[in-house]
Amino acid sequence: MDKKLIEWINESVETGIEPIDIAAAVAREIAETKNLPSCEHRPKLLTRGVAIAPQLLVYTPDLIGASYERSLDSTKRRHAGVHYTPFPVAKKLAQIALKHSRIGPICDPSVGGGVFLLAVAESLKEMGENPEKIVKDLLWGIDLDPGAIEVTEAALSLWGSTTKWIVPAGNLAVADSLEVGRKAFQNTPKEGFELVIGNPPFQNQLQEQTVRPIEITHELRKRWAVNAGPYADTAGYFLLVALSMLSPGGKLFLIQPQSILSTADAKPIREKLDKEASLFGLWIGGPNIFEADVNVCAPLITKGPASDSVLIWEGKEVNKCANQLKRGDNWAKAISIVQGVPNVFLSGLEMRIRAPATAGFRDQYYGLIQHVSECNQVSPTMVPLITVGMIDPLRNRWGTGKFRFAGKAWDHPMVNLETLAKENPELHEWVTNRLKPKVLVATQTKILEVLPDPEGILVPSTPAISVECSVEDIWRVAAALSAPAVSANSFSATAGSALSVDTIKLSAKQVNEIPLPEDSESWNQAAHFAKKAFLAETEDQWLGFLTKMAEKMGQAYRTESPSLQEWWESRVPGWR
Repeated sequence: MDKKLIEWINESVETGIEPIDIAAAVAREIAETKNLPSCEHRPKLLTRGVAIAPQLLVYTPDLIGASYERSLDSTKRRHAGVHYTPFPVAKKLAQIALKHSRIGPICDPSVGGGVFLLAVAESLKEMGENPEKIVKDLLWGIDLDPGAIEVTEAALSLWGSTTKWIVPAGNLAVADSLEVGRKAFQNTPKEGFELVIGNPPFQNQLQEQTVRPIEITHELRKRWAVNAGPYADTAGYFLLVALSMLSPGGKLFLIQPQSILSTADAKPIREKLDKEASLFGLWIGGPNIFEADVNVCAPLITKGPASDSVLIWEGKEVNKCANQLKRGDNWAKAISIVQGVPNVFLSGLEMRIRAPATAGFRDQYYGLIQHVSECNQVSPTMVPLITVGMIDPLRNRWGTGKFRFAGKAWDHPMVNLETLAKENPELHEWVTNRLKPKVLVATQTKILEVLPDPEGILVPSTPAISVECSVEDIWRVAAALSAPAVSANSFSATAGSALSVDTIKLSAKQVNEIPLPEDSESWNQAAHFAKKAFLAETEDQWLGFLTKMAEKMGQAYRTESPSLQEWWESRVPGWR
């Protein structure tokens, strides 16, 4: 968007001009440039307000919606989860979708400023379709915001009109797609839509600004027949809306937060899509696609038979990847492919059989706060509290610096078992059950980072995971969890669920499912080097033993690979 236009929009907002009037001014500039008649047949938007957009700029129809979006109150937009897609990205995604779809009615169930319908219109025109047919017969859109529908109507009209006005007739509806789906229209295409495409609202249920009432979650589950978890992003339900709107053989292509690919709460949505349709392709957009601070993707799903492989595209340029997903692979593996994470296959006895993993929840986290104090002397009543920030690969950083817990910085945080027993016996029991030999696992890390606790004196602070085992197994379990193959496999399974696109976030359940290698001399040697790394006093010693441990675990898991070893070593954090 031109800097002069941005400055004008900002000034107009400051002076109290409504977003719809700002968009109208841009639309009138386009109409005047095209010498379209000022008559009763023109879109309603052009009759609004008296604002005048800057002269001598090059205006395109997509700028109507972009101007409207920029004019909206940012707080309201964040609350609604509304983020508009840049036209070049929308155009590339539309081209991919149309390449693999039949020509027919196309719908955007959360149309916003119409950027996806404009992108589709441009692509269809390049494919030889008549603009009037495109506007009147092929493009459909739904949005809760009446202003967005007005903006879209004007943008499509101005795109398709030359000497006379071509206006969509009955194909744009003010409605909530999550409630009504295809019933938003009086005359929906009989067989359904050949393509449903767009960028639905993102409403992360872990953020206060976008959290929805639990009553609405219950309604969504019931309406779309899916028992998704309470933290499933609202955008995921739009996939089910889109599925219900498709014709047999039709496709949907909706932008989603990457959490849709791997989180447990979204798993029922993925399973329903896999049951009633097939994953045809995946776009892994990554960060900074639009102003939302979220990593995005878009599954291309067909209401037709599955193919043997799933296509993958990446980045703003939507480039096709040479590698593909295999039928049956988890969706999150596409992120691994895009990032070049080595592909590994692990099998064997699950961790839970030998060393069950557990983790605390909010109650344990908040319950401990009033019983934590600074103290550098371990005693029968005072034991160290370990946060994930204190865990590096086979290193305990407790007492080596400042670490955050409960909004404060701590040097030597200790849990007072005596006061805890008196004031919260239930939590005291949970804590004492953790005071046994174990290996603590950090979350949100580039590789699995673990801290052995052979003495059983450390209290894990949520979300650290406690893998409890016999003293004899401590170093073997620590080595297995630290194996490069386990990190690569874990990344492929959970990519998209962490705060960063480049990190691993495992749950206790997922740690329990990690396969262990067969008992072997290589595993025993790896355990020996894991203990030496833990006891190392210098960075060179620590790195040297870590590297040897990783190499031996490659032998134990039968995943020896220079590329896997190199990938893992490149992600080991520095000595701190």
